[in-house]
Amino acid sequence: MEKADILITQALIVTQDSNRTILPESSIVIIGNRIRAIGPSSEIDPQFEANKTINLHGKIVFPGLINTHDHLFQVATKGLGEDMAVQDWVTVVTAPTASNITPQEMYYVCLNGCLELIHSGVTSVIDMNYMAYTFGLHDENIHAIKDSGLRGRYTSIISDYGLQYGVPESLIRPTDWFIDQYEQLLTKYPPNERMAVWIAVGAPWTVTGDGLDKSLALSKRTGTPMVMHIGENWVDNHCSLDRFGMNSVPYLEKIGFLRPELLAIHCVTLNDEDIALFVKNDVRVSYNPVSNMYLGSGIPPMMKIHKAGLIIGLGVDGAGSNNSQDMIETLKVSALLQKVAAGDASVVNAQQILDWATLGGAKILGLEDQIGSIEVGKIADLFAIAPNSAKVVPIHDPVASLVYSCGQENVELTIANGVILMEDKIIQHLDEETIIRKCQEISLELAERCGSNSKVKRSWKGTVA
Repeated sequence: MEKADILITQALIVTQDSNRTILPESSIVIIGNRIRAIGPSSEIDPQFEANKTINLHGKIVFPGLINTHDHLFQVATKGLGEDMAVQDWVTVVTAPTASNITPQEMYYVCLNGCLELIHSGVTSVIDMNYMAYTFGLHDENIHAIKDSGLRGRYTSIISDYGLQYGVPESLIRPTDWFIDQYEQLLTKYPPNERMAVWIAVGAPWTVTGDGLDKSLALSKRTGTPMVMHIGENWVDNHCSLDRFGMNSVPYLEKIGFLRPELLAIHCVTLNDEDIALFVKNDVRVSYNPVSNMYLGSGIPPMMKIHKAGLIIGLGVDGAGSNNSQDMIETLKVSALLQKVAAGDASVVNAQQILDWATLGGAKILGLEDQIGSIEVGKIADLFAIAPNSAKVVPIHDPVASLVYSCGQENVELTIANGVILMEDKIIQHLDEETIIRKCQEISLELAERCGSNSKVKRSWKGTVA
């Protein structure tokens, strides 16, 4: 018998392979961080002697979900910025938080967000910090992701402009200051499959033309992918017309900013011309439906973007514009928002949503040959749900049940890079109770210290024991 680290047995496996194969009563063998074998439990199990066997009879295994956009530090702002337009919300809540949070606070707040991602089946996250006023904020954000066990891509926003458009002065620095920060980050955290630093630009209206040029030059020189909020609401085009006499996407195309190495976040206001320019330049897209609804930004034309052949991933966005980090919730809302926009229930199905959340995200990370599906030779990133609640039972179609019926309460097992992060709903390697308590204490004190407490209407202001 061959030695194995983990044997998952008796599961219904949604592989997400090229044929979208679903395997009943089957096993997954994990050796190191790789999937060694998959097949009927009656055939696979006798061949391996595992250090740990997990019987998932009656449960369903999926590839790990990939969260392509987040602001983990915003966990501290849940419930503070209710019913505000995005510019007001940034000014009153998120910018003061970013400008006052300490490195230790950053660590626990980000780690709390990672706990929720693990509970909702996420195994990879692309995170976007704001401007870090001390390098320790970079370090502790990255350390939180690494300690969580998630695969991470860390970014920090470059913003050298925008006072007249509402960008707080506390978030603005000269472009060269940001470039220097990134030079240090890329040296200190050289890229690997588990963790890498990418380059983030806030939005077209938060950067000078010189800032865009220098950011792009850094990306090209170092071979580092980029992320940018594009077309989140009407502000992009309004400011671009004011500054450059043309809409933001055509301007970005004109200066060579649109590339396969660019992940465009939100894309709510994209028109047919914009989509064609994205196709021409093979830009990747992150769809964040809950945030788009929460901030009243609008409905992204995702079905047009999908039909155009662009690569799409899903994101929860920051908890400040979502109030959770629940990727399972994002699956359902992703589908429903497109259906209501089209007035057609058939415009998108559950399988397409799962494809975006797994295979699409893997392509955005450049890891499609490593993650995104459960196949022999790939990295063991997966999660399992249990049909243990009235909400999800009965299950006729496992994919439809995941997208439309499940919640975090149904996720029982999460494995990333071959390591069990959660089993029987219990985080295995972190003191979840302590992290949650510290996050609560930190967030209340931080809101008071940065002034958000006195500037937003809330029904209750106090402490929780």
